[in-house]
Amino acid sequence: MLVKRNFVHRVLDWVFKNPSRLIISSFLFVIIIGSILLFIPFSTYSGHHLNYFEALFTAVSAVCVTGLIVADTATTFTIFGKVVIIILIQIGGLGLITITSFIFSFTRKKQDFRTRLVALETSGSFSFKEAPLLLKFIFGITFGCEFIGGVLLSLVYVPVYGWFHGVSKAFFQSISAFCNAGFDLMGNTEYGPYSSLTGYMGSPLVVLTTCGLILIGGLGFTVWVDLFGKIKNHKKNRIKVHSKIVLEWSLGLVLVGFIAMFILEYSNKATMGDMNFIERILASFFQSVTFRTAGFNTIDLGALTNPSKTVGILLMFIGAGSGSTGGGIKITTFAIIVYSVISEIRGNKDTITHRHTLSAAIVRRAVAIFFIGITVVISLSLLLSITEHKAIMAGNFNFIDVVFEVTSAFATVGVSSLGTPNLLTVSKALLIPAMFLGRVGPISLALSLAMRDTRKIGEVYPEGKIHIG
Repeated sequence: MLVKRNFVHRVLDWVFKNPSRLIISSFLFVIIIGSILLFIPFSTYSGHHLNYFEALFTAVSAVCVTGLIVADTATTFTIFGKVVIIILIQIGGLGLITITSFIFSFTRKKQDFRTRLVALETSGSFSFKEAPLLLKFIFGITFGCEFIGGVLLSLVYVPVYGWFHGVSKAFFQSISAFCNAGFDLMGNTEYGPYSSLTGYMGSPLVVLTTCGLILIGGLGFTVWVDLFGKIKNHKKNRIKVHSKIVLEWSLGLVLVGFIAMFILEYSNKATMGDMNFIERILASFFQSVTFRTAGFNTIDLGALTNPSKTVGILLMFIGAGSGSTGGGIKITTFAIIVYSVISEIRGNKDTITHRHTLSAAIVRRAVAIFFIGITVVISLSLLLSITEHKAIMAGNFNFIDVVFEVTSAFATVGVSSLGTPNLLTVSKALLIPAMFLGRVGPISLALSLAMRDTRKIGEVYPEGKIHIG
């Protein structure tokens, strides 16, 4: 018994000594608990029992706020199962460390340096001083937006599905949208399983409310603190460079995606060709927003043209803002690389943007995250093209659909153009680490690099001369 206890203590000590391991372990812990709860028969309707792999896939998708599913949520899971899923989404969206840090902050209990450092990174805060206030703000804006979103969606769903089903569908979708998860309960309606929001493509209230929740959750909480501070103190508070970059690039990417989808799908009979002008506008805007990491859809994604799928892949890979509920490599990561290239072309020694110089350490981290992200997507796409070779050769889908699926998993988006349930078990198994890496990878990598930058390097090496270009 003593040996067992010492072993547990050593394991816990090993986990808590490294902030990155703490983040990874917290997500793994929630995933394991969630998969066990979803596996028990009480979680599914009679005749829809999941095997453990399917329960694990669903738990990973929920905790990593992805939205890829192997079983329709509405028709497969009981009320208990749906409650488990939405709790997993809420925990995954906010992060277990953020939640526990909030509890510690609220109860005024002390935290060690490592736990505070993890809370700093996962919440997107810039200093230990502002972290407690930011954590409280995170919970306030999260539950406030989810409640308002649920009420607005209820106005549409209650008259159609009744009070219980209408309200439950509305609030489930509101939480899922704010957390950028992409799960919904529309499968047991007249639109059928896996229909997502295709039945409400012409409803401005459903489309705009869902888009608003996705955008608010995807900007990042530090941006909202900045904006509220600016509104409260008027000219006294200046918006930080981080917030400016996130806002500018978010607007730019949404506009680019909207214009691209509108032009590329305008005459496509299988998607938007038979819609009226307003419906085309709503569908284009919605898909541009949801590609950024949400996972809902109002049109058939399998029928998209290849150029539209390519645009979707790019938007998914870039993703949402840092310290947000969204995924991808993050807007700031991509923006820093672009600014670095522009500064190099202009002959600037440093990376400059918005009259500020970005540190070499920040640029290195951005390049590392970008390169690792590209490597993961390319490697897994090649592996899936091998495992799904027969389906590709049979014309069920093509290689770009595979890249679309892998990017959706890694960027924790949850959209699919080939239908995730149609994949072989081995292919689905490959998507699990992609979803997990996409959710915890950028955070833990950034944290690891940030900690390494504080170490002093003892050796000095001679400069190496290398030709490029």
